[in-house]
Amino acid sequence: MMETTSAIEKKRQFAQERAERLKDPKQRALGIDKAALDEQVREKEAMRKQAAERDAFYDRQALLMDKHALSLQGEVNEIRARRERELNDYRQTFQKRHAGRDFDLNDPKRVTGDIPARVNDDDPRNGPSSLQRFEGEDLEQMDRRRAQAKQQRDWAQQQVDEKHAKKWMEAEANRQYENRLEETNFRTYQVEQNIAEQRRQRDVSQAEFNKALAEQKRREALRDRNLRTQQNLEEIQNMLQSDFLNEKESTVTAAGDKTKSERFKGLTDAQRLAIAEEQRRQREELQQRRMQEAEDARQWAQQENMQIRMANALDRQRNREKRDEMVQLAEERKQQAADAATRKEYLNGVYSNAVGENYYKHWGNCL
Repeated sequence: MMETTSAIEKKRQFAQERAERLKDPKQRALGIDKAALDEQVREKEAMRKQAAERDAFYDRQALLMDKHALSLQGEVNEIRARRERELNDYRQTFQKRHAGRDFDLNDPKRVTGDIPARVNDDDPRNGPSSLQRFEGEDLEQMDRRRAQAKQQRDWAQQQVDEKHAKKWMEAEANRQYENRLEETNFRTYQVEQNIAEQRRQRDVSQAEFNKALAEQKRREALRDRNLRTQQNLEEIQNMLQSDFLNEKESTVTAAGDKTKSERFKGLTDAQRLAIAEEQRRQREELQQRRMQEAEDARQWAQQENMQIRMANALDRQRNREKRDEMVQLAEERKQQAADAATRKEYLNGVYSNAVGENYYKHWGNCL
């Protein structure tokens, strides 16, 4: 009798809790899962933070590239300034005023360079009383002057050839530098395009995954809502057709015998076993449904982890490519430095025949 009273009390409590649930319009009609919505909000916030960190990283990389470009521009300006200084030094050293083509017209000492009174020993201007022939005179004066003039022409031609060679080498160095600069800009553009394409593909795949996930969750929510609605309708129908709740005059037993309600003494053993069996079946269904939900949650978590691993692999790939590009750029700079050192050594060897003081001290002393 105590067990029957406890079962009736449990049914009454279950009916009361169900009535409370039916009074809530959100649970009865909408079926909103607030925990799932909160989880989606947290996931979106985490994705937004990750996107912000990634954009900040790209911004830092852009600043580094700008600094590198400014450094290269500074090197170019320094090379141009050094080239101008070298040109001015060359003009001050090898293109002085007295070495000009028209200097003899403006030479203040031109008179001292006129034809002497005696050109050679057979000069007809030298008479007996000219006193132009003396012992110990330099009779090779004309030959020496011609040799000196030829030597001066050779030196001038050599300077012209060296100037042309230097100009050609400077033009070639500028062309190579412009080619390297253009190649560096093109590689930078390719890297930026690859990064933009990878970012676009990642966004597209993420959007497709989110769309599929939202569609699946919507179908599951609709299915669960329809199932709950159907179960609720069946339960309401069973309650409306229940002989016990409707307080009919009699109840029908399993053998077909009618028993008056006031003479009902409780359920039989077979009925109790049937009820226990039905409760056990319901518990098993509930456990299976919970296991299925846990399995679905595990699969979703596995898919999310797979997406995260794929994103991390893509980031690592981009980092490796960036490191390779930095190593390649360092190697190119080393090669450029080696080429510059080789070119400088070659120029030092070419321009080693500089004019010293011994060259100028013989000028104006031939007479």
